[in-house]
Amino acid sequence: MSRPGTRYPVDVVLHPGAVRTDWCPSCKAQTRCTAGLLLLTPDGVTAAGTWTWCEICNDPDSPLPARRIPRVLAPADRAA
Repeated sequence: MSRPGTRYPVDVVLHPGAVRTDWCPSCKAQTRCTAGLLLLTPDGVTAAGTWTWCEICNDPDSPLPARRIPRVLAPADRAA
């Protein structure tokens, strides 16, 4: 419900800038897409941040397995 005299926010539009390829530090490949996010308002344009998406790391159909770091050395590694 709205109250009389209530001001609503101004309409804004979130727009991606030019998309470019980038290095993905997680999968260590040139498979990430990066774009600047632009906020379009009646007062002008504001850089709102950066959007990134990796075609390997962020693929919902075949996600990467969880990486495990061994915290304890195996018995064969202790002897070396």
